[in-house]
Amino acid sequence: MTDTILEFLRKQPDKQYGLREIIRSLRLERAEAKESLDRLVAEGKLIETRRHTYVLPGAGSEIRKPVGGRPGRGFVAKLQVHPLGFGFAMPEEPGREDLYIPKGSLAGAWHGDRVVVVPQPPGRDRKPWGVVAEVLERARDRMTGRLDFKRGFAWLISDDPKLPRMIKLMPLGLGGLEAGARIAVKINYPDRPGHEPYGEFLEYLGQADDPQSETEAVIVKHNLLKEFSPEALAEAERISFEIPPSELERRSDFRGLNIFTIDGADAKDFDDAIHVERLPKGIFRVGVHIADVSHYVKEHSALDKDAYARATSVYLPGRVLPMLPERLSNGVCSLVPGEDRLVLSVLLDIDKDGHIRDYQLREGVIRSVARLTYNQVQDYAEGKPLPEEYSFLAADLTLLLALTKALKEDRLAHGALDFHFSEVKVEVGEEGSLHLIPIREPDARSLVEELMLLANRTVARHLFERGIPALFRVHEDPTEKAYAELVQNLARLGYKLPHGEPSPKALQEILKQAEGKPEEKVVSSLLLRSLRLARYAAENLGHFGLAAEHYLHFTSPIRRYPDLVVHRVLKALLRKRITEKKRAEWAERFPDMALHASERERAAEEAERDLTKFYQCLWAQGQVGQTFGGIVSGVTDFGVFVALENGVEGMIRLENLRDDYYHYTPDLLALVGQRSKRRIRIGDALEVSIMAANPAARQIDMEPARAEGQARSGKPAKREKPAKAGPTRGRGGDKKATRSAVGPPAKRERPDRGARATLSKIYFGEWSGSPAPERPSESQSGSRRRRRRRS
Repeated sequence: MTDTILEFLRKQPDKQYGLREIIRSLRLERAEAKESLDRLVAEGKLIETRRHTYVLPGAGSEIRKPVGGRPGRGFVAKLQVHPLGFGFAMPEEPGREDLYIPKGSLAGAWHGDRVVVVPQPPGRDRKPWGVVAEVLERARDRMTGRLDFKRGFAWLISDDPKLPRMIKLMPLGLGGLEAGARIAVKINYPDRPGHEPYGEFLEYLGQADDPQSETEAVIVKHNLLKEFSPEALAEAERISFEIPPSELERRSDFRGLNIFTIDGADAKDFDDAIHVERLPKGIFRVGVHIADVSHYVKEHSALDKDAYARATSVYLPGRVLPMLPERLSNGVCSLVPGEDRLVLSVLLDIDKDGHIRDYQLREGVIRSVARLTYNQVQDYAEGKPLPEEYSFLAADLTLLLALTKALKEDRLAHGALDFHFSEVKVEVGEEGSLHLIPIREPDARSLVEELMLLANRTVARHLFERGIPALFRVHEDPTEKAYAELVQNLARLGYKLPHGEPSPKALQEILKQAEGKPEEKVVSSLLLRSLRLARYAAENLGHFGLAAEHYLHFTSPIRRYPDLVVHRVLKALLRKRITEKKRAEWAERFPDMALHASERERAAEEAERDLTKFYQCLWAQGQVGQTFGGIVSGVTDFGVFVALENGVEGMIRLENLRDDYYHYTPDLLALVGQRSKRRIRIGDALEVSIMAANPAARQIDMEPARAEGQARSGKPAKREKPAKAGPTRGRGGDKKATRSAVGPPAKRERPDRGARATLSKIYFGEWSGSPAPERPSESQSGSRRRRRRRS
């Protein structure tokens, strides 16, 4: 049926057809035709116009042309699609607001695609909206899902609810596979309007939803790279562990110093080492020594091309996808104890108050004397002795702990933001056993972090002051709109933030005022939500969160490509080999490098978060019915998010808050009970029981823990209804909104900016206010359509 309709429309691809004309021309039943047209619109193969006619995407219709025929009305944007089919266009042009795209106006564009969007006149609801006019760049060429066979074809049922639900597959390679098999496919997009995308089999991932197949699916879903090219591997094997005498002679020799590393217990790629010396007049020299990866990974080599494509190492639960082959990342570049290693060193002369008196940048060689772990250093900071073989480092550690404490106090005094969020590590045992381990080594991690921050800032300032191009790590000021909302929300809680330009020092002062108070986590959440994401850039735009005028990444070249680029730039400067031609080349290449590195960083973070959610749901499946203490980490108009001590986060939906009838009050940033006036807001302690977990959907459902002896019923307890004088309750307790003619559905937020912020480092759950509605019956759909036409 759908193919018949498409063939009919392709005869006059620029024409718009009404439902009645299609039914009459093809002699179809109305219900059958309407169902097929709805499916084609949902799959992006047709566009339904505002006049309820149908046209092929990309055709020369009013949908594609700027309104009124005026040029320049469209803009380039990235498309964010909601699982229910509508989307938002996020403009590339700074300052332009995101634009709502109705379900039938995506023109075949998929989630994440780069598109041209044309704004349309507001509808009856007076809300702005737009249509996709053209797809400029596809976000993906691979996808994963489950194999299905129906209507004589093979289909992929997509894993990602933001992508089209079903994709037709070519039969090649599917022989022997059963329905339900988890597979990866290559997507072939049509080059002509009205034709549908199709998939080609790439890889069999597994038959069940086991961790191994889920890991492979996540790798494909986020376009991560598993294998190195044969050329890169061969190049890595040719690298010798022996350092030529000529190279040793021209470098600064730090092998006689007590240089050591501090890393996690399971780390293998040691790319930073430190030492401290006592100089005259109360000055201390701290050395930050970073693996000289650029000595081995030459620009434009096979290793370099593979490293650039990855741009970052990816640390998934139970799986690491390194940026460099293991021979380099865990071998010749890793600063292991007792082996000579080449480094780039930042030598910092610091007084007891943490002020920098002088610094030097050197190419050097080191030989680490010890490999300490965060746990060992934290134990020492808390008064326990070091292991006997490392006792000779006790005085150095004592001094470094004191100096880095002074450095942090100085940094915070200048306005750097200091959020206290928990972080949880997911460990997967050899037999698939799952361990969720909260990270609790604040002093040890702070010691390393402060020294790395200082080295990054020092190198950034050094390059900027000399006008040398580089890849900077930038964190721009909050937008004017976000800051205005923050000022308003904080005022509701009794905190005064000055209007005008946002200042990190002013925000830090708010955090200090809220420290130890009941609303502390609410305030931290609001501040975090107002901030932009950090990114890489070819311009030095400063780092708002760190209150740093100059900042870049220098200290992790084994696992981050921008650090490797900075090493090359710095070495060229130290060797006085920077020419005007080289400056011009860098200035031309670095903007694209920065964009690529930022995108790959986001993909790596999303993949790690995605697979972590899966493993945490697996854990929760084994804990159904168990009770845990938790902290409210988010409050919305459809429920409460609760984070457990081990980092697992789930949701209590409104219908499971059975002691009262709750509604969301924006002014209080809380759920408020209709009868009891009880408030539930971020930071509140809450005992919860796990009701259910769905690893495929990445969701965990919770309910408030019941008092001992209270009977558990399969049905929700009856709640007291609100007084008749109160507002008619929609999902959020507000009056039921009238159906929107064009704009986004009421109470439905943008998919990438929810109404909450999670307080743990692990964001958990892709939640909506209620389960996705089922496809309406034809009679329902038709009646709604008729009502809309009459209005």
